[in-house]
Amino acid sequence: MTIEVAVIGSGLSAIGAIKALQKLGIKPTVLDCGETLDLERSNLADALSAKDPGEWTEQERKALSQNFTVDKGDPIPKKLLFGSDYFYGKSRSDAPVEGKGSLPPFSYALGGFSVGWGAASLPPQECDVNDWPIKVDEINKYCEIAIADLPYSARVDGLSLNFEILQSEPQALHLNEAERMILDRLNKSSILEKDKLVFGQSRLLVRPETTDKFVGCKYCGQCMSGCVYKSIYKASDDILLLSNSGAIDYKPGCLVHEITETGDRVGVKFLDADGRENISEFDRVFLAAGAVNSTRIVLNSLKIFDRKVKLRARGGYVMPVFSFRKLPIDWPNCNTQPGIFLEFKGGWLKHWVHVQISTANELLFQKLGIQPGASGFVARLKKFMVEHVMLMFVNLHSDYAGHYELWLTQSAGKSNTNCLHSRHYKSGSHLLIFTLSVFRLLKICWKIGCLPIIPFAKNNSGSYHVGSSLPMKAEVGDNLETDELGRVSAWRRVHIADTSTFPSLPGTTIGLLATANAMRIVEKIRW
Repeated sequence: MTIEVAVIGSGLSAIGAIKALQKLGIKPTVLDCGETLDLERSNLADALSAKDPGEWTEQERKALSQNFTVDKGDPIPKKLLFGSDYFYGKSRSDAPVEGKGSLPPFSYALGGFSVGWGAASLPPQECDVNDWPIKVDEINKYCEIAIADLPYSARVDGLSLNFEILQSEPQALHLNEAERMILDRLNKSSILEKDKLVFGQSRLLVRPETTDKFVGCKYCGQCMSGCVYKSIYKASDDILLLSNSGAIDYKPGCLVHEITETGDRVGVKFLDADGRENISEFDRVFLAAGAVNSTRIVLNSLKIFDRKVKLRARGGYVMPVFSFRKLPIDWPNCNTQPGIFLEFKGGWLKHWVHVQISTANELLFQKLGIQPGASGFVARLKKFMVEHVMLMFVNLHSDYAGHYELWLTQSAGKSNTNCLHSRHYKSGSHLLIFTLSVFRLLKICWKIGCLPIIPFAKNNSGSYHVGSSLPMKAEVGDNLETDELGRVSAWRRVHIADTSTFPSLPGTTIGLLATANAMRIVEKIRW
């Protein structure tokens, strides 16, 4: 008998569930909002992908990297895809959201946030998931399974003392000259210490080399704006490949708003692309719509109104760092993703602090307003800054960060118009953790001839990593807690398979963790 299974969503968690279902011989139906890049930008990316970067005009390059959040003066520019922010979800009439303070991140895009983020990839460590009901060795087993089917740039180095390489013979991207210089300084500083401070080349879901099927990195200098060659992994690419091959039944334009479980069948109520309400039934459903969207669907389905639900977030900040020695500039003939990972903990810092180090890239050039061929004092000053400043993107465990409260209010209309509300709260320990981590960075930077420019540090209040609203527990005591298979107490055949079930969020990367956990849930089910 054919098993009818639905996966709701198309991001990294959904991909994990889909690939695990495939291994069981199950062809799932994928219900997804599936918003995509506008046609003009999509056509531009396709046209440029047919050329080598050296053939691009200055106008084409500018069109790719134009970032309106830089132009309007945002302290920390948003990462966009070819100048578009379409993958950042917004309130809509059929799924209203209201917020006090910054809204938590959610997406309706095909591929979710992976279309603009998600390339950084590290396995979790025990100290960062010790409140999970699952042992870290089991989690990492599924991380290894997940990464076997993904593009992966990694190198055995100091980072490997604590963070295992997950492929036997991975290839690695070529670092630019400035990154090689910084890494050489770190290696000569004698600060490497297992379990306390490790560093090395960044681990990224990127194709370092071209194969007979895929194009590898072409070092075009536009990575922070999107990759026209599709060398940076996006869940959307896998979804389309699986759909085109007939491995999944992909249904875009579906906004799910309610799930009901009756006996051994699960009903999914959704609006289609024309705004018509539909109901489809399945034997089992995997909810992987992202933490915010999945929480809305669960609250709406269980008729839980006006109850405050805690949505945890990772914390972080961006620290500009001045290098006393001049940094070589390879741009635009380089990969502009962060090239170095630095991890440290110890003392009051019980969890790993994850630092991504980035040298000159297209966003920095745009932020400083650097124009090719410009001369004069201001132009020389800007050039000096680019040659002496690098950026450290500091990411903190959710225990060190603020959080959101979510609650759903009932409207007088249809259930899909019930409004999701959010309120953001800052962490009471933020100043202490910021001070401790900055002090550590100060000591590290001084040893490599650099100095953090602390007055210009910017708090990254708009974290793109949230979860824990429906946390997994070894023993479920609350109707919004989930068991190890992602099930709330009201459901047996509905499995929540995204970051909403994470008990906490590591400061190290969580995209791979999301894919791996979804795979684990599928495999552990007694079919």
